[in-house]
Amino acid sequence: MWEPAPRRRLFTPDDWIASGRTREALRWATDRGVCPRVIRGVYADGPGERTAVELALAHMIRDDVPAWGLVAATIYDLDAVHDLAIPEPWRRRAPDLGGEPRVVDGVLCASPLQTMIDLATILDDDRWEQANESALHKKLFTIDDEVALLGDLSARRTPGVTRMRRVLALRPVGAPPTESRLETIAVQIARHTEGVPEPTRQHRVFNEHAEFVARVDLSWPDLGVFKELDGLGHRGQPVYDASRESAVVAATGWLCHRMTWHEAYRAPKWAGRRMLQIIEQARRRPMPSL
Repeated sequence: MWEPAPRRRLFTPDDWIASGRTREALRWATDRGVCPRVIRGVYADGPGERTAVELALAHMIRDDVPAWGLVAATIYDLDAVHDLAIPEPWRRRAPDLGGEPRVVDGVLCASPLQTMIDLATILDDDRWEQANESALHKKLFTIDDEVALLGDLSARRTPGVTRMRRVLALRPVGAPPTESRLETIAVQIARHTEGVPEPTRQHRVFNEHAEFVARVDLSWPDLGVFKELDGLGHRGQPVYDASRESAVVAATGWLCHRMTWHEAYRAPKWAGRRMLQIIEQARRRPMPSL
């Protein structure tokens, strides 16, 4: 399984010497497991067994190329990449078409846009969209930046550009990024469920006095339905979640559809049927008025 981004700094003997220490000190630290060797010519600043991410990153450091592909995506902490088995991405290097590399947590990485280009050759459509939405949410680039690249990528016949075009074409014009992987999955479930229209993202709800009540992740304002997403981070705040839901219902009279991470991730077709039931129920009743 894919591990989190490396927490130990990886370095070369030249890095060690540049910091004012000697090769003898490095040998001492290596022999005692203080700075174990990850691969020949690359060491870890701290004891412990090497991880798959560290192994891949070490090859990139030795080859003097920025981290890229799944390794860069892990360091950027994008959605949908942490549970994947690691390939051997150091064996090839894509050209930099998405901008200059940048340093992230002390690691030189391919640019965020280049990382999305790389991921388009590795991930399926749904996972790529989940990773892309998280990159947009983190403000690593804008959707306009991404769309502007497509023409050049197509002209160069860049691998992955077809997937990028296909997935980005599904995105509503002007829609804000989703704010969690669960939210992106919920959008995808709606899209794959016949009869469920595209939800509105981050809709702001006001009461009859024009007072702000809440911002709901996903909703269908024309139908009077909103969705509450119960991610893993919501386990410790059930009272807050219930109060927020009650406030929105009281202000609007809308129907609420709750979805948990387990439902969305483990049983998406069943979750889609439940979503459709709420939508059909909303279509059968008069639209509430403020």
